[in-house]
Amino acid sequence: MSKGKLIIYAIFLLALFYGFVQIFIPTSGTFLRLELGGFIFLVILALGGFIGYAQKWGERVFFFVFFLYLVNLLLIWLTRGSLYGVLLILALVGFLMSLPRRHEVPTPNKKEEQPHSVVFDKAPAEEMKKEKKVSKSAATFSPGKYVASARSNLYHEPKCEWAKKIKKDRRLWFTEKEEAWQKGFKAHNCS
Repeated sequence: MSKGKLIIYAIFLLALFYGFVQIFIPTSGTFLRLELGGFIFLVILALGGFIGYAQKWGERVFFFVFFLYLVNLLLIWLTRGSLYGVLLILALVGFLMSLPRRHEVPTPNKKEEQPHSVVFDKAPAEEMKKEKKVSKSAATFSPGKYVASARSNLYHEPKCEWAKKIKKDRRLWFTEKEEAWQKGFKAHNCS
């Protein structure tokens, strides 16, 4: 919430409350009592709006203050025949400024899917897991052109720094790139 907007609200409310007082002070009777009660209620609401402005609910309170002020001006116009144009415009501008805005509902992060490979179709997840389990035991220690870790989904060339960091008991060897792709591994940028 910006301080500039809060200052604008304060200026508008001061002008509106001053105009409100000027409307009901020269009157008497029931009209004076009703307007005085409404004035006190709006002042208390406005103070609540200033207090709650930092917690984001204060702007909603200002919305209701301006709305109730507009309703009061319309009731004065209907009962007394007097329409106060400047006050009406100020109240409308304040009302429009304080309209509640829709906030985006945070959506849970979805996993981004990789683009579909034109060359090879991916095997279903269950088949891949079965193949990985079978291939891990079969291809663990045989040297080849490409190496991958059993705990990763990337394959490397043996001269790559990352390939040298793979523990010997977790190494999976592949003779061709296509073999690694078929088993669900992706090329590391060193390949």
